[in-house]
Amino acid sequence: MGEISFLNKKLSNNHHDFLKNDIGIIFQDPLSALNPVMTVNEQIGEILVLHQNSELQKLASEKEIPTYKSERWKASPGIEFTMMAFCISFITLFVMLGQWRFSLPFLFIIMLMSIRDYLQRDNPSSALDLMVISALSRVKLPNPEQIANSYPHELSGGMQQRVMIAMALAGKAKMLIADEPTTALDVTIQAQILDLMSKLQKELGMSILFITHDLGLVDKFSDKVAVMKEGKIVEIGETQKVFTNPKEEYTKLLLASIPKEKTKIKSEPKPLVEISDLDVFYRIESQNIFKENYFHAVKNVNLKINKKTTIGLVGESGSG
Repeated sequence: MGEISFLNKKLSNNHHDFLKNDIGIIFQDPLSALNPVMTVNEQIGEILVLHQNSELQKLASEKEIPTYKSERWKASPGIEFTMMAFCISFITLFVMLGQWRFSLPFLFIIMLMSIRDYLQRDNPSSALDLMVISALSRVKLPNPEQIANSYPHELSGGMQQRVMIAMALAGKAKMLIADEPTTALDVTIQAQILDLMSKLQKELGMSILFITHDLGLVDKFSDKVAVMKEGKIVEIGETQKVFTNPKEEYTKLLLASIPKEKTKIKSEPKPLVEISDLDVFYRIESQNIFKENYFHAVKNVNLKINKKTTIGLVGESGSG
């Protein structure tokens, strides 16, 4: 029942190719949407080959480089660290057993890994690699070359979401469906993702369908808002008009549910918990086998929690 029109064309079940070319989607949980056994380069590369193959051929011709496959070899950071740890373990074992000659092949592997980039300096990247890096740079990802060779689980939640946006844009989508894209992210990363989507919308002239239950995000991000109840749109209009002068009872109920400022605090002067000069360190992976690296997670924290009070701890993921 009913119909959907996109770019003045009525859609049906036979418009799968049309939809996948012009409509992109960002899922709530990027890790479940990304393929865990493929690198970021491979996943974005698939989309570029499908949707921008002519641009790939043109770039390869202009730069006189391979189109799809680079002549350079590089594994993901996680795999390289595992290989390095594997070699070091065997070297240590053979040295302890007094059979140091058996450790020479593993030393040779470590040496090759160390000078690999130098040996491959004259091997050109492929046009596909360059376009993947360009797609990652567009969504403001730091060190796009390293991220391109990483697997999804090696990236943070914010990075995974930016990769999803890069994949949607790689298909030259005219419309982006964002299904609660910031729900699993901390506040600062939420702001970065929304700011990025706004800038890309203006730059590329996209339309965005932003699906969320967070009224605060709707107020700041959307131009128009449609309020749904039990599968029906009960109110639709410009965001500011709906938020300042709602017509429907359900909309009024939603807006009234936004937490109000706390006006009265009942507390006792005696602290229940007292934290003084707290520092917390976590050991992290190190590329230098002779030096251990630590992440300074908590730095000189002083905090008192009095009885019958609520303390709000605001910060990025991991602050708690």
